[in-house]
Amino acid sequence: MDINKFVEKGEEALKKKQWDYAISIFLEAVTFDPNSRKAREGLRKAELRKFEASYPSAFARSITTLGPRMSMFFAGLGKKKNPERYMIACERYLAKHPKSLPVNIALGDAADAAGHTEAAVFAFETAAEHHPTDTSALKRLGHALLRKREIRRAHDAFDRAVQIDPNDQEALKARKNVAAEASLKETGFETAKSSRELVRDKDAAARIEAETRMFRTGEDLASERAALEKRLAAEPENVEVMADLAEALEKLKQYEAAIALLDRVLAKKPGDTAIRFKRGDLAILRLEDELTAAKQAGDAAKAKSKQTELHQLRAEEFRRRVKEYPTDMGLRFKLGDVLAELGQHDAAIGEFQHTVRDPKFKSESQLRMGRAFAAKQQYDLAVSQLQKALEGLAGMTERVKEIRYALGDVYARRGDVENARKEFAHIYEVDINFRDVAQRIAKLTAAPGSGKGEGSLSLAE
Repeated sequence: MDINKFVEKGEEALKKKQWDYAISIFLEAVTFDPNSRKAREGLRKAELRKFEASYPSAFARSITTLGPRMSMFFAGLGKKKNPERYMIACERYLAKHPKSLPVNIALGDAADAAGHTEAAVFAFETAAEHHPTDTSALKRLGHALLRKREIRRAHDAFDRAVQIDPNDQEALKARKNVAAEASLKETGFETAKSSRELVRDKDAAARIEAETRMFRTGEDLASERAALEKRLAAEPENVEVMADLAEALEKLKQYEAAIALLDRVLAKKPGDTAIRFKRGDLAILRLEDELTAAKQAGDAAKAKSKQTELHQLRAEEFRRRVKEYPTDMGLRFKLGDVLAELGQHDAAIGEFQHTVRDPKFKSESQLRMGRAFAAKQQYDLAVSQLQKALEGLAGMTERVKEIRYALGDVYARRGDVENARKEFAHIYEVDINFRDVAQRIAKLTAAPGSGKGEGSLSLAE
């Protein structure tokens, strides 16, 4: 699944004020990439826009959230074994009541348990934003940020909790510990009485204040970069400063310079997997920017070349990661997706045959395998996988539409007009604007019972 495509589609729905449609798209996205910040931001924005447009009464909320509450209850029975299922149940509740403090916190806790730290951070940030006098979300946020090694932001979260409740011993102790870890060596952090007294040196104080802001301006980021460059000049062998400077450069979208710094880190710490993966991510981001620039410039040839280059880089990167973490189904799924984009259908099918064993990826893997078999003109195998992908799915969600569309296309390719028309009609009845389904229906209706093959019945996707 290309999360960026889902995010773009969701943002388009937001512009049209199609709140429910946007929510369904973003829900699909976060289900398959729980740590996608863009998808979670889009989802919460759509939920809040819908909530604010109608602003339901407490009674109405109690009625509309009844189903999601039941889902949370049953998912909660097994949340220790399957926290991701509980995360989905929480999200379905938040689609009705996005400002709920206990459910946002429950979502964050489940994300933490599942190892999706970025998703946990976002959930706790949301809870803290809408409930500014509550300390529980801030303390959880601080601990989650510590796990991400974002020490300054963690300190800021604990400090805000202390400001709300100066007697909160957990927050006081955490703030002190984080302060000591962050700047004991250079600032004497542990003796400070408040965040304003953390350092005597004005430059260090300004740097810490900038680093603890959740939302930074371009000027803030430039100042942060300058401060880190100054530190690196004084400590040219300090790999931690190099990594921090690379992160600052990433935020400024100065990918070449950031990659060069990470190469220096890897020369000193060749076994650092996190840095190696971060370097790969930056290389992908750099190419994505180049692709976007080519599209905006209207250079179709260059855009096509960059798109191919991007697919190849992603494949190379995910192959490397799968080799190191062969049991990570999320990595295998992404690798399969990229291989399919490159037309390496046998290799893609091989990856999806692994990921189909994971309930989280089962249906999407069957959809991807169906498309890959269809691309190889193995239509019976394609139909078999797509029919399996539909099993257990209720309603006409975006995923169901995609599967039925793919199934209709396969039937059309092999000349089965009646079944092709039937599958497209399922979609047409509920969403006439889905992709080119209206044209597909019209084409099939114009040739009832035709035994013609792909050339006359199938439109290119």
